[in-house]
Amino acid sequence: MSAWRPEWDEAAKSGGDGGLSLGPVTVPLWTKRLLLANLGIFVVLYLLGATGYRISNVLAVNPTWWWTEPPFLPLWQVLTYGFVHDLSGFGHVLYNSLVLFFFGSMLERALGGRRFLAFYLAALLAGGLLHAVLSPIGVHEVSLADGRSILTGPFYGPMVGASGAIVACLVACAMLFPRATMILFVFPIPLWVGATGLVVMDLLAFTRMEGQVAYHVHLAGALLGYLFIKRRWHLRAVPNPVEVLADRRRAGEQRSRQQDEQRMDELLARISRDGMGSLSSSEKEFLKRMSKRS
Repeated sequence: MSAWRPEWDEAAKSGGDGGLSLGPVTVPLWTKRLLLANLGIFVVLYLLGATGYRISNVLAVNPTWWWTEPPFLPLWQVLTYGFVHDLSGFGHVLYNSLVLFFFGSMLERALGGRRFLAFYLAALLAGGLLHAVLSPIGVHEVSLADGRSILTGPFYGPMVGASGAIVACLVACAMLFPRATMILFVFPIPLWVGATGLVVMDLLAFTRMEGQVAYHVHLAGALLGYLFIKRRWHLRAVPNPVEVLADRRRAGEQRSRQQDEQRMDELLARISRDGMGSLSSSEKEFLKRMSKRS
C-alpha cells in the first residue's frame, strides 16, 4: 500500500488509545454504536418480512427513485443504505460486522471517535453518490417471459450495505499499520498484503462486471481510505458541531448588537439635530427597548 512513515506512529498515538493493542478486547464507542445499528436494523427488518423488504427499498440507493420515478433525488438514501443489508441471508451483515469489529476498532483507537465517525460517514456518502450517479450508465430494457419488461445495467438496481465504508476502514488501517498481522483463513499475513489483495480482487471483478456486488463502491471506499492517510487528512482537526453552532450563534448576536448600536447612534444624532418629534413611534419604541437592555 505504502512505505512506512514515522509520522504515522505519532498519528496513531494522538488518537488517545494508541494503535494496536494486545490487551483485552474492547470495542470503541462509535464502532460499537455502528455495529449495534447495523445488526439491530437488520434484525428488525428481517423479522418484519415483506414489510422489511419494502422499508429496505426505501432506505437503499434506488436508481429508479433517482432518475425515473418520484420522489426523484431521495438524498437520504446516500447514507441510509449503509445501515441496511441483504435480507435474504445473514452472510452479508455478519461479514461486514466482523470486518468493522476488527478494523473499525483499530482505526477508531488510532484516530479518535469524532474523526473516525466523520471518515466512516464520508465513505458511505461517497459510495452512495457514486452509485446514484453511475446507475443510468448502460441501462437497457429486458423483456421477461411473462410479457413484462425491466430495466437493467451494470450499475442499475438498489444498493445496500456498508461494504464501501468497511473497505475504506481496512485500507486506512493498512496505510497506518502496514506491518500489522491479519489472519487469512489460518495464515498470518501483513495487513498491507491483505488489503492490497482485496482491492486487486475488487478491481478484477469490477472490470468483468461480475455478479450483483457493487465493486465500484468498494473501490471508491479503498481510494478514500488511501487518500485519507496519504494526504494526511487524518491529522486535520474535526470541528465539534455543537461548538460550531454555538460560535455561529455568538457571532450572530454580536452582529445584531453592533447593528442596534449603530442605529441608536443615528437616532440620537437625529434627536440632537431635529428634536424628539422627528422620530416615528417604532423608533421611539426601539430607543426605549435599548435603554432597558443597557
